[in-house]
Amino acid sequence: MPSTNVDALREVYDHWERGDWEYRPTIYAEDLEWGWSADFPDLAGVRHDPETPNQRLLAWLEPWEHWSCVVEDYVESGDTVVVLARYRGQGKGSGVEVNVEGAHVWKMRDGLAVRLEIFADRRSALASVGLE
Repeated sequence: MPSTNVDALREVYDHWERGDWEYRPTIYAEDLEWGWSADFPDLAGVRHDPETPNQRLLAWLEPWEHWSCVVEDYVESGDTVVVLARYRGQGKGSGVEVNVEGAHVWKMRDGLAVRLEIFADRRSALASVGLE
């Protein structure tokens, strides 16, 4: 049976796969908290930040000519969805290509996203919600 939470998140990743970071998803709750895990020491921390794109995301995107996020799988457990993703980017100036695994942990409430935490390490993401 298709999940309404996963279906709602597909809209977000349709944009992020194209590198569209200006898009404000309709599923963001007014009290959405989001941020990065300790995998990203300069950006770490999850907090209320309604601006899209927020200042931490803009700081992350600054050194990249292009940055995208492609879904490889959705792992759902109750109101939590772990998105196993692939990050792809090309550095400004250097032209360095990046193609690495990562994950996003979403907490959903009544069809809306109330929390997003970004991980570089998939095992850490799964473990953070008791799935590994």
